[in-house]
Amino acid sequence: MDAVLNQAMAVFWKHGYAATSMADIYAATGLKPGSLYAAFTDKETLFRRCFEAYAALFRSTLPRDRDGLDAIAAWLDTQVRLASEDPERRGCLIVNTIAERDQHSEATKALAAGRLQEIRDFFVRHLAIAQARGTLAAAIDSAVEADALTGAVVAIMALGRAGADAQMIAHVAASAKARLGMPNQTIKNIN
Repeated sequence: MDAVLNQAMAVFWKHGYAATSMADIYAATGLKPGSLYAAFTDKETLFRRCFEAYAALFRSTLPRDRDGLDAIAAWLDTQVRLASEDPERRGCLIVNTIAERDQHSEATKALAAGRLQEIRDFFVRHLAIAQARGTLAAAIDSAVEADALTGAVVAIMALGRAGADAQMIAHVAASAKARLGMPNQTIKNIN
């Protein structure tokens, strides 16, 4: 089952939900229509299962060995690397799904919104840690900064999918870090 989900996810991730036909899924998984429909009912259900599998991959990129501004900087750098180094320039399945929202059911839209909120929650949590430690000024509105950081991640992944230059992608992270007074290693790591 995991192999089937990973194969189907790769197709959805690369081509998008709307452009992926069930024939594409059969070809990628090697399954016959009857087997696929017996396991997943329909394309939308299969996509949601793939989306949740992707969400687990996404969560694995979150830093667990640091917190506060260090966690934020590390995760921004990870997003720059993922967006820049993917030879297929697939971007992020979460961001891609949000961009295709008119093609999805309300249930799938809710899943995508939930993952976007999860990204924002990561930033809220680590900004609060930084403020509690005094590494981020208490006067900074952490809700505004969490929104801006979430927007930066969406931009990084969208630029990755668009095939933007690695330097441009790195500049988005650098700007986000500069707003919080963090040193910028992202651009140095890209050069």
